[in-house]
Amino acid sequence: MLQKYLTVLILFFAMSLNGQGDTAFFNAIKNNDMATVSNYLQNQIDFCIFDDQEFLSKQVATEKLNQFLTNQKVQSVEVIHQGASKGKTSQFKVAKVTTAKGTYRLFVYTSSDFGHQSVKELRIDKF
Repeated sequence: MLQKYLTVLILFFAMSLNGQGDTAFFNAIKNNDMATVSNYLQNQIDFCIFDDQEFLSKQVATEKLNQFLTNQKVQSVEVIHQGASKGKTSQFKVAKVTTAKGTYRLFVYTSSDFGHQSVKELRIDKF
């Protein structure tokens, strides 16, 4: 019985940490906090702004995202859709990003390595 209780407790704790990570990532996008955003990115990331899709290093992707967000002046970020693979080893989230210059759709695809979620793909399109 104790083992089942501990298993449930560990799963609950892991799920709450994952939710906090999502919140921290999207808050970092909103606040243009590239240090925090970079912590969530894999070393190589599929990065796309509008039709310009590239496979970039974490550093270059962070710089391009920073340039885009700085020019846009983000006002709000709201997660509007999310999903996970059957084994929950990968997840996606779609957020509505409202800026001073327009509204955008932010697609974030994450995968799990050794229990740690990291961003593998990031796409920005017009909403």
